[in-house]
Amino acid sequence: MRIKNLFLKLFINTDLQKDILFLRSIDFFEELNISQLKKIHIHMYKKTYLQKEVIYKKGEEAKLLCIVKSGKIELDDGKNKMIIQKRGWFGQKYLFNYDEVYTNTAVALENSKLLFMYKDDIEDLMKKDKNIGFNMFKKILKMLYKREQNER
Repeated sequence: MRIKNLFLKLFINTDLQKDILFLRSIDFFEELNISQLKKIHIHMYKKTYLQKEVIYKKGEEAKLLCIVKSGKIELDDGKNKMIIQKRGWFGQKYLFNYDEVYTNTAVALENSKLLFMYKDDIEDLMKKDKNIGFNMFKKILKMLYKREQNER
């Protein structure tokens, strides 16, 4: 039994397992299975941002979907500020709009780890796996509907 546990620890990518479990805990990906989450993970990048480091600026080309793994991110459009924390995500409203620019600036309020995907990679993945595309699109539509209901 000990040999099996040692083998599992040595030859199974625990970072991948942790990232998949983390993604599974995020409502945007909640309807995806492990296989689909692994496909998404392949296209994800990780980056640590230091306190006060800019992730993107208002007016830059919008191209990222970002997920906060740890830390706090502030989104500031010049009028309103929003704080995104662990398991929060941002950038989704730009996913299907081309030639779109960010309408806010994203800054790390503290040292923060982000997972992110480029818009082009998301589009390619959605074309290759229709179930992933359908589930992601459905989640975005639900968010838009909820936002519309709140604005009434």
